[in-house]
Amino acid sequence: MEINTFLILFLFFVLTIFLLKRFNILIDNTSYSEHKKIGKENFKPLVIGGFYITFVICYFLPEEFNIIKIFTILFFFLGLLSDKNYVSNPKIRLILQVIILSVLVFLEGLSIKSINISFFDKLLVNNNINLIFTVFCLSILLNGSNFLDGLNGLVTGYYLLVLTSLLYINNFPIDAHYISINEINLIEILLLSLTIFFIFNILGLVYLGDSGAYLLGLVIGVILIKANQQNIFISPFYVVNMLWYPAFENLFSLIRRLYAKHNISKADKFHLHQLVYRLLKSNKIVSKKIANPISALIILICNVPGILISNLVYWHTAYLIVVLVFNIVIYLSVFFLVSKNFVLKK
Repeated sequence: MEINTFLILFLFFVLTIFLLKRFNILIDNTSYSEHKKIGKENFKPLVIGGFYITFVICYFLPEEFNIIKIFTILFFFLGLLSDKNYVSNPKIRLILQVIILSVLVFLEGLSIKSINISFFDKLLVNNNINLIFTVFCLSILLNGSNFLDGLNGLVTGYYLLVLTSLLYINNFPIDAHYISINEINLIEILLLSLTIFFIFNILGLVYLGDSGAYLLGLVIGVILIKANQQNIFISPFYVVNMLWYPAFENLFSLIRRLYAKHNISKADKFHLHQLVYRLLKSNKIVSKKIANPISALIILICNVPGILISNLVYWHTAYLIVVLVFNIVIYLSVFFLVSKNFVLKK
């Protein structure tokens, strides 16, 4: 079944690329996307991530995922409007995201019931506060995923690591903890489809775009929240550690811009992945042609230890917090070390 599914996905993907190239549809336009200009060389990549993920979810998943399918389509169109610059105002996009996410969280009964901090957990007992907090977390994740979509293969590679982790803890429970993730079919189909996309993405032939980044953040965020709801043995900090990088990138970028008194809705070139790329490129550490994917691979490799350790102690909150703090310290250390070279080179 998986081989047949993989072949169908691959053939559909190749056929889609051919047809869109042939009719010049969904060709990338970076003239209004500052953070996605980096690394673009001679290719005219297709922004098909959202279209591809939407097809995969709507075609391959059974009726029990109908709500997910509906909101996948909604976020695809919202992302497409952003990709084509029809909705260029970030504030309007955020308002639309919050409205759609609020309805999704309510209909799916999504909730973050605990973060293992007693005073905050008491607040989360209130359904309205819980809904607001859950929507806030998902919106941070969606936009953080979009922030990372500047290096080829970075977002797809990161979420491949997360999906592989979920597959691991579902099939190989540790310490007699039985883990069951009801969305396992969704995880498996996403894993297959993203593997195909990653190959073309890291070569710079296709981009996720805003629509693809939104959808990956949305679907994987929902899967992890549900996994935590369904299994008492999964610590909420396991979920945090799986999603820390895109979420922290978003939060840190907001804090950084506020501190520097910059417009928080205006893109800049000071995301960590951009700094790593610019460092490799400016110092000619690697060839200009491969600086983009190499930068992405370096960041992905740096995320592997934290994800691996989190899988081994997915029930142990104290250890997971240590892993989270370590990840953040490494991020900040590298950021401040590298950013010194580019403060005057915006």
